[in-house]
Amino acid sequence: MKIKTRLKIIKGKYFFVPLIDVIFLLLIFFVLSSSFVQVSAINIQLPSAPAQLTSAEKLVVTIDSHDRYYFNDQVMDIKTLKQQLARISTKYQIGSIIVRADKDTPHGVVTKILAIANSLNLNVYFAVSAEANTQPISIETN
Repeated sequence: MKIKTRLKIIKGKYFFVPLIDVIFLLLIFFVLSSSFVQVSAINIQLPSAPAQLTSAEKLVVTIDSHDRYYFNDQVMDIKTLKQQLARISTKYQIGSIIVRADKDTPHGVVTKILAIANSLNLNVYFAVSAEANTQPISIETN
């Protein structure tokens, strides 16, 4: 038995404005909630070690395999590096730096950075590439 209804399907225009509004709202939400990762353009190979994440400020000293010093991705000599670290650490009251040294960098070059940090009373964190299946440890020097 077929039941008859009085309802008729009315075909009208499609309204894309609400759909576009929802897409823009989603786009704004994803852009605002995403975290922006600062990627360094200096090509170095970090040594591997058990690692732990830290919340140190963004004072990054990078040493490449050719013994060049970079401070926040700008190349500079050791004397200028010390002046910049002293100026910025006192101005913004930052007590730590991150050292990114290439795995082929000589020990004496890294020791110069440690001596500068010690003279400025800065904590030093070493950036390493994390080993798989290891317990994280924290190495902090003063």
